[in-house]
Amino acid sequence: MPRTSRPSSKSKTSSRRGAPARKAASTSKPSRRTATSSEARPTAPPPRSGRAKRNTVKNVPKAKAPRAKDPRITRPPEELAGPHYLHGVVRAEGPLDFGAIGLGMPPARVHAVREGGLVALVSAVPARVVDPTRANLLAHQRAAEVVLREHTLLPVAFGTVLGSEAEVRGFLRASQDVLTGVLKALEGKVELGLKVLYHREHLARRMELEDPSLRRRENEAEAEHERRLGHAVEMRAALDMAAMQEGLRPLASATRTDAPIGERMLLNASFLVARDEVPAFEARVRMLAARSDLYAFRFTGPWAPYSFVDVRLGLDGGGQAPPASRPAG
Repeated sequence: MPRTSRPSSKSKTSSRRGAPARKAASTSKPSRRTATSSEARPTAPPPRSGRAKRNTVKNVPKAKAPRAKDPRITRPPEELAGPHYLHGVVRAEGPLDFGAIGLGMPPARVHAVREGGLVALVSAVPARVVDPTRANLLAHQRAAEVVLREHTLLPVAFGTVLGSEAEVRGFLRASQDVLTGVLKALEGKVELGLKVLYHREHLARRMELEDPSLRRRENEAEAEHERRLGHAVEMRAALDMAAMQEGLRPLASATRTDAPIGERMLLNASFLVARDEVPAFEARVRMLAARSDLYAFRFTGPWAPYSFVDVRLGLDGGGQAPPASRPAG
């Protein structure tokens, strides 16, 4: 019987591989599985313009709308309308933004209005009249202290409000020369305050111990003795205060003495001092205080130089006049 030849593994493999190929070639429509696998490998053709637009919008995550912010922060100063609270005037170059340190709750943002070489520091307020509440007074003082850390500040009185930014610019233009001169005189200087108090009876007893002639004489009426001792106490206190001021005057550019407040106060003085002289001035005050236990010292500052400048805006009902400004002697 003739032996049937068995095909080799090579020919068997070829016939198996060729069968699908012939089937695929003879089939005009590919199967669903074959189409899926073949489309996953090659690069897909570019979509049509209309479809591309829809796919882009669909695939890109939608951005969340930003939260509404305080318009005083988002809007530039030029767009701020309404009354402007004037904190003071400085000379400065470059951007200035001191943040939310103005009046109100939450505090208004203090920003700069420039005109020439002058910069007015203002913040938005709801009305032309600002109530002198404790919160508003402290906010006015706080803003001046923040500005004073890095700038020479020409301060203004509490409650100074101008009707608009245009009015602020008009004020700066009208007083350009005067304010510039005052700021030059105040450049690099701050105000320091010194108040000296005493107990009159304590000083009188000390003086009687030091000077027996001040004691009550034999047959001297008590009223006469009190008058004579009181006059001596006043003379001693006046001489001591004058000596204190003379000791401090060389460290100050200017001094100003106001009326004492209350019966115990002997001296109510302000000193205009250069910033680099403040430590030496404070050391001199401490030395004077250590030399005498008869007096109590209240040393304050540094402050904006309120006592050494007088600025009159001349505003009345929205009108405007050139301000008068002079350093106090």
